[in-house]
This record gives sequence, structure tokens and C-alpha cells, in this order.
Amino acid sequence: MKHITPEELAHTLARSVALHEAVLELTESFEPYPGLHFELAFQSALLSMEHATAAMLLMQNGMGAPGIALLRPQFESLVRAFWLMYSASEAQVEKLSMPLTIETARRGDDLPMLSDMLKRLAVTAEAPAHIVAQLNAYKDIAWRALNSFTHGGIHPLSKFVTGYPPKLIFDSLCNSNGILMMAAQLLCILTGVPENQIHWRKLRDEFTDCFHPINWPIVKSV
Repeated sequence: MKHITPEELAHTLARSVALHEAVLELTESFEPYPGLHFELAFQSALLSMEHATAAMLLMQNGMGAPGIALLRPQFESLVRAFWLMYSASEAQVEKLSMPLTIETARRGDDLPMLSDMLKRLAVTAEAPAHIVAQLNAYKDIAWRALNSFTHGGIHPLSKFVTGYPPKLIFDSLCNSNGILMMAAQLLCILTGVPENQIHWRKLRDEFTDCFHPINWPIVKSV
């Protein structure tokens, strides 16, 4: 594992800020293709990107625990977006499109959790298999640690005493950036305009130093 110095981390944080700005510039004028599946998946991908920006800002300001904790809802929102686009039934999409009330919130309690959405995506022919494989691999590697950070478990309690090594923040940031780019790619798809993915690929190539090589966002660092 490569050692990361504080200076290298600071550089990656600065580059990540630039990445987020570039992604925003690319996607801020996007509109989803008409249809509830497209619209709700689009909203969920935007929510994932919002978590990514918040996580980056927290890490940038030395708040590692809440920054890393946000990778869980960032990832869940991304999986939800792919599930809404490719695997959700019409009834499930309709449930999530209803105005929020006590009754609709109660009905929403029976919607699938993360593992069930991933299982459904795995058997949906239309879902991009290589992306589903990345999502499953990331969950297998990172989920336990992310739960610990989310629920105040041994990981954040231990790091509260020992501090956060630059390598941990670097890996978490690169993972978050990878998930961000997957969300941005899905937004491109959801517009129904193939040319948007050309611009996405240019961003990916321009900011390769913000991701882990080859298999991003899959990295284990605890």
C-alpha cells in the first residue's frame, strides 16, 4: 500500500474540489428523459452527488468521522438510482413518487433495502453488468466499516483517539470520488442524450488522479 503524505492528501483534496466543480458544470443543465423511472433515478443520483460534496467538505475541514460516514448514504442513494432505473416495478416507482405524508412514509417502509436492490439488479438483463459488479464489490469490502462509522462503532471511536492517517482519508476520498463519477455517468444516461457521456469520459480521463486505478471505487482501508 502506498504511503500518503499530508501534502499528497492536500493535493488530492484540491483536485477533488476541482472535480466536483467540473461535474457540477457538466450536469447542472441536465434534465431527465420523461418518465417516472428516469425522473426518480435522476433525483436519487443527484442526492448521491450531494452526499459526495458534503463528505469532501467535511474531510477537507478535518472532520473524518462524519465525512466517511456519509459514504454510506452516498452509496445507498447511487444503488437506489440504478435500481429505480432498471429494476423497480411500476408500483414501487409510484410509491416513491408520492408526496410525503405519514401514510406514504409508512407505505415506503416495505421498499427493498440495499442488499435486495443489488440482488435485483444482478438478475436484471438491462442493468449494466460491469457497474453492478462494481457496486457489489464495493459493498462486500466497505460495508462493515461504513456501518461502524455511521453508527458510532469501533472504527470512529478508535480513530477519535489515534487520529486519521492521511492514507485513510485519501482512500475514502478516492472512493467517494469514484461513486460520484458513477452517479454523474448515470445522470448522462438518464438524459437520453448519448453525447453527454463523451463529456463524462473526458472528465474521467482528466481527473484520473482522484480515483483508485482500474478498479475504483473498490479499495479497503480501515
